[in-house]
Amino acid sequence: MTLAASLPPLAATAKDIAETKAVSVLERTWHVGPAEEAPGFYRATRLNTELLPKRPPAVLSVRQAIRAFHGATGCSANRDTLYRDISGSYFATLICPQD
Repeated sequence: MTLAASLPPLAATAKDIAETKAVSVLERTWHVGPAEEAPGFYRATRLNTELLPKRPPAVLSVRQAIRAFHGATGCSANRDTLYRDISGSYFATLICPQD
C-alpha cells in the first residue's frame, strides 16, 4: 500500500510528457515545453549527455535555444522576453504565425 501512495498520478505524468518535445539542434538535444513556473512562457533546456560542464557549444547556446523553440513549436521566440535562469534553461514567449 505504501508503494502506491508514493507513486505520482499517471495522468499528470502523461500530460507532462505529451507537452514537452525533444528536438536536435546542431547535434545537441533540447527539451522544449510550456514552463510551469512562468505562465505564458516556454522553456528550452539543453541536455548535457557528455557531462562536461565547460565544453564549448557549437554555436552560442542562446542561438541554439532560439532554434530549439522554433523546431519544437514552429513559432519564433520573442527575443524581448528571452531570458536564462541559473540552471541554464531559456524562457521566452512565442510569436506564432497567423493562419
